[in-house]
Amino acid sequence: MKTIQTEVLEGQELFDTLQQGTNIYLRENYVQTSDDHGIVKEGKPPHIWLDFFQTNLSTRARRSPDLSAHYTAELAGNRYRCCLANSYKGWGINMRKLPNKIPTFRDDLHLDWQVIEPLTRGSGLTLFAGRMGSGKSTTMTAAIGKLLETEASVGTVEDPIEALYDKQSVIQREIGTHVKSFPEAIRDCVRQQRNVIVISEIRDADTANAALMAASTGHSVFATIHADNIFDIYIRMLALVDHRYERLLARSLRGLWWQQVVRFGTKERRPLPVYESLLVDVEARQVLEKGPDALPMLANAMDRQKRQNMSQVAMDYVRMNKASREEMSEFLTRRNMINSM
Repeated sequence: MKTIQTEVLEGQELFDTLQQGTNIYLRENYVQTSDDHGIVKEGKPPHIWLDFFQTNLSTRARRSPDLSAHYTAELAGNRYRCCLANSYKGWGINMRKLPNKIPTFRDDLHLDWQVIEPLTRGSGLTLFAGRMGSGKSTTMTAAIGKLLETEASVGTVEDPIEALYDKQSVIQREIGTHVKSFPEAIRDCVRQQRNVIVISEIRDADTANAALMAASTGHSVFATIHADNIFDIYIRMLALVDHRYERLLARSLRGLWWQQVVRFGTKERRPLPVYESLLVDVEARQVLEKGPDALPMLANAMDRQKRQNMSQVAMDYVRMNKASREEMSEFLTRRNMINSM
């Protein structure tokens, strides 16, 4: 395993690096940043960053010293998703840079829209999955951006609001700011006659049930969820939804997308997206209705749809000399649970 060295910076060089950083951890006397390539730098916060930290600490943390705070904020021309929390070393802010435009599939994500587009047609629930930092939310945002070229009636439910859609007809609501909870906001989207409902993350049973109900009543619903592969997406949703809705889940799912981005810690090598997907057609739905024990049969549906699993995508990178077998090893072996079961 290659060790990525952390370089210590200061002054203008550190400030410029922070401007390019995508993931930042900020304390009063320390800041660490990493970019899209996985390059990590650290140092003492420049004045503008220190002022930002102290302002956030005084206005947010001291109101509720025992709780963390989740919010979006602007700094030096960028927007960030922030998590302010206390720890043994004191208060710190984890910051994730938010896109300043809707990302494009080919140029920004290096993905093929034609692979994802069938997962967005008609009504039903499409889930974008992966681990933390896998880029699943960014891919979902790019998909909504494509749909907005022809669809005006879109409502989003987010915690917090990340990408900003320019189209005036889009209703974007933030939990805790515009509405109390995900389920309430999802039900409001139905009342507001939103054809497309976008949920930033399904993380609890109430949200899962509300998303499923909306999808089952003719709406086009998109959401992210944490999962390890296509197989795991269904398992996790099954664990969240009310047992009365288990068969409804199989009937309402429309598409499954899983991804992870491999970063190499150098600007000389572009990050590589590893992914797998499934269109929930008649055959796939019949497999899902049989329950978890039948899920390995989804591999047959993926083959018939000419959809690659993560092992095939990873092996393509190896064959094209874009990555070594070692760098792709977790996708070639353990993680491919669909084929290994």
